[in-house]
Amino acid sequence: MSPVRTALVTGASRGIGRATAIAFAAAGFDVAITARTVHEGDPTARTAAGDLLPGSLASTAAEIEALGRRAVQLPLDLLDRDALVPTVQAAIGALGHLDVAVNNAIYVTGGGPKHFLDQTPDDLEKQLWGDLTAQLLLMQPQVAHLVERGSGVIINIGSGSGRWKLKMPIGQGGPQLAYCAAKAGLHRAADRIAFEYGDAGVTAFTVDPGFVATERTRMVAELDAIASAGVEPSVIGGAIVWLATEGVAVHENGAYLEAQAIARQLGLLPPLEA
Repeated sequence: MSPVRTALVTGASRGIGRATAIAFAAAGFDVAITARTVHEGDPTARTAAGDLLPGSLASTAAEIEALGRRAVQLPLDLLDRDALVPTVQAAIGALGHLDVAVNNAIYVTGGGPKHFLDQTPDDLEKQLWGDLTAQLLLMQPQVAHLVERGSGVIINIGSGSGRWKLKMPIGQGGPQLAYCAAKAGLHRAADRIAFEYGDAGVTAFTVDPGFVATERTRMVAELDAIASAGVEPSVIGGAIVWLATEGVAVHENGAYLEAQAIARQLGLLPPLEA
């Protein structure tokens, strides 16, 4: 009997992470999930304006289990340095092994986005830590495990903010400079992992989801432009699962890929108008 396929998805209480975790479960994977929000209504689910976002580890786990798959819930704050590596190790221990790791979680600023000159040193350090350094620390035990097994896939969720010159102002969906810098740095991780460990069986991709209508972008007024132009998170989740399974035979190891382009090829989105 073939072993059960497994995945780790970070930042899975809502949005892209939640949709991706559920899509993996629908594809027959057991899934380990991380997030700060453990239960619905936890303080971590509040926006800067005080609104309560839906979603939690518990509710995502319930969706996974409703599909007949196993869910492993692992509370994690990206700013908790000492918890990063142990959380990956706990996922591996609970699932038995990892086939796929999706590094989706990001650091969410408590007071909303700020112009560069309004950001304190603490703001800058937390953004760069959560969205770059913490990601690399999570990847080290992931890569080590996949090298030991001789196979596996790592998918890092990138952002157009780290690749393109977005013209959206702060307060109207525009990203903070530190977020752009962190994502730009993260974009280099997949191609380096592919170069250093591809011969050991590790495949790595950067996936740019584009605009997505998540719970947060729908509820936060300054993100309305993203939500109005965005696709459903389930579309991105479906594209990521395909990439982690069938897509490894199609795309070059280390590639930067656009999830919505993959989704159009799969028929999850209509073709672009000519």
